Amino acid sequence: MNSALNRETGVDAVRGDINNFSEDPSLATRNLPRLPKLPSLTGSRFWAAFLVFLFHSSLPSDLAPFSDPTTQHIFTVMVGKAGWLGVSYFFILSGFIMVWSAKDNDTPGDFYLRRFAKIYPTHCLTWVIAFIIGATSLYQYKLWSSNLLLLNTWFDDVHYFFVGNRPSWSLCIEAMFYLSFPFLFRIMKAIPEKFDLFGLSAITVASLLVQTAIYLWVEPNHMMGAFPISQQHFWVSYIFPPARIFEFLAGMFAARLLINGRALVLRKTASLALLAVTYVGSMYIPYQFSMSVVFIIPVCLLIISMAGNDLENKKTVLNNPTSVWLGEISYAFYMVHFLVLFYFLNLTAGRKFSLAEGIGLIVVALVLSVSLASFMYKYFEVPMMKLILNKFRTKGLVIMQKPS
Repeated sequence: MNSALNRETGVDAVRGDINNFSEDPSLATRNLPRLPKLPSLTGSRFWAAFLVFLFHSSLPSDLAPFSDPTTQHIFTVMVGKAGWLGVSYFFILSGFIMVWSAKDNDTPGDFYLRRFAKIYPTHCLTWVIAFIIGATSLYQYKLWSSNLLLLNTWFDDVHYFFVGNRPSWSLCIEAMFYLSFPFLFRIMKAIPEKFDLFGLSAITVASLLVQTAIYLWVEPNHMMGAFPISQQHFWVSYIFPPARIFEFLAGMFAARLLINGRALVLRKTASLALLAVTYVGSMYIPYQFSMSVVFIIPVCLLIISMAGNDLENKKTVLNNPTSVWLGEISYAFYMVHFLVLFYFLNLTAGRKFSLAEGIGLIVVALVLSVSLASFMYKYFEVPMMKLILNKFRTKGLVIMQKPS
């Protein structure tokens, strides 16, 4: 397959113009063409969240269930980069989806409202649950208040990094992406499409240069403990929101390449093989570079290849109804899985298990996390989205759709 795939499957015919975010209410009446849906990308979200689940289940602070040191070491090595890959995938996918789903008749206000309605209520619910199960102390008000407001990753203090419901740290970065998207998108549209590939390449190189500068010039301090990197390097390179903007921008350019028929669309097996090789290779490079920048190009190629399958109307494992449903509950799963692992860690009182028992415990935690996520999605996430959008949206500009 090659870039001609886009035109063969009619992307150019249905895409329309992706114009400026406009404040003109008359745009609401325009009948605008929309890009086709990409169910494979929805289905892929669960597997990215599952990688984060496996990563957390291997950490001594979260579960690490195996009593045999060799077994635990092998498990930790196997999934030791899975969390970094899963989060990087989400950041790149966010940029891709924001561009792919952008609408002519949108306004920044309505865009922000939809993102708030999707993300924040579930964050608040899991924030409360973290108090109930003891993952957060009531007396640490400076920590939990910063987490509630999604500001905790802006603080250069290890106590703020993972306070409360641990995965919520990434929402601080997503919030920055969402706030900046209308402005970044406007700038991107001023760039001729012939420079899209150069833009993706330049973004990747810029990310590498920034990480190299941090690696060489930031003064290291205390080590992170579970990870072989200093707290200062970890914050500046991985937790500090501006350092992650490159992944979001890469996803935006990847979407533009596909929309404009200029993307290299690999077979999914080839893109998965490239990502697998990169994953193994990331174990042999300086730790800081293995957490984000190394995955940018392989993840972009994988996302494009999965989108290509949808544009060709190919039936795959990722776009079947079960995978799409798992993708729909993936945000709830991502937000609840750590709380389940933390509860199990306390329930077992730090006890370790045989290989079969440890695998069984992880499977039970996975099933419970998926079950709770399904319940949360159906009875909290979707109803809260509808309630917020129906109450606050600008009349005529936001059409309530099934959440992706």
